[in-house]
Amino acid sequence: MDLTNLPLFRMVHARLQWGAQRQRVLAQNVSNVNTPGYRGQDVREPDFREIMARQDSLTQHRRNPADVGAVRTDPNHLPGTLPDPDPYRVSEQRRSFETTLDDNSVVLEEQMRKIGETKSRYMMAASLFERNMAMLKTAIRPNR
Repeated sequence: MDLTNLPLFRMVHARLQWGAQRQRVLAQNVSNVNTPGYRGQDVREPDFREIMARQDSLTQHRRNPADVGAVRTDPNHLPGTLPDPDPYRVSEQRRSFETTLDDNSVVLEEQMRKIGETKSRYMMAASLFERNMAMLKTAIRPNR
């Protein structure tokens, strides 16, 4: 069974991807906190309609491997999937609470707040995924 056909799992997967990418960008901001002229970046939060449209287009490509030039040379081979590049646009932060004399816009406290917020959203999505997997396992488990 392909879980990517279930809308809830697509949403959770997209939220987990967004959280992972945002953590990478925020970690880069923190590592450049003392770099003169560095402008902090952030990742745009995903939009539900955009996620579903992107997942549907990926599913269409997965159904027909010939679209990407893939050829199955053996019927036992699994059909390939398209790699999912970082789907969420990384942009310069809109505004910062302060800018230092060396024109660095990264405020460590602000980045820590965003990291904590992203972590809690990521954990919520992971918990939702775990609970739905448990529900599916309960549904398919034979009666004892």
